[in-house]
Amino acid sequence: MEHFSLEEWRKYSKNELSEPERELYEDHLYICDQCLEVYLEAMEEEEYSLPAMPGEEAFTNLVMAQIAGGTPEEASQEQSGLPPKASWFERWFPLAFACFVLIGGLVTMYREKNQIDQE
Repeated sequence: MEHFSLEEWRKYSKNELSEPERELYEDHLYICDQCLEVYLEAMEEEEYSLPAMPGEEAFTNLVMAQIAGGTPEEASQEQSGLPPKASWFERWFPLAFACFVLIGGLVTMYREKNQIDQE
C-alpha cells in the first residue's frame, strides 16, 4: 500500500490539490490508519498556523445570540450555565398542567370507586 507523506497531507489540508487528487486522498484515509495519523498531524499544524482571532468569546456570543434570536448578553448567560429568565407562562404552565392531570386522575378514581360501591 502506498502512503502519502506529511508534505502531501499539508498540501491537502491547505486545499492545494485538484479535486481528483483530493478524492484519492480521502478514499485512502478510510483504509489507512497510518496516513490518518499523518493527516491529523498536518491538520493540527495548519490549525496552529492560523492567526489568533481577537475577541473570540465576544464573537461566539454574538453568533449564538443571532442564532437564538436574542441579545449577546443572553447567549453569554446561556454559556455560563445560568438559567435563562423564564416568562410567567413558562414557569407556571407545567405545574398547572400537572395539577390538572392529577385532579383528573383523582376524579376518575372517585367515579370508579362510586360505580363499584353502587353495584
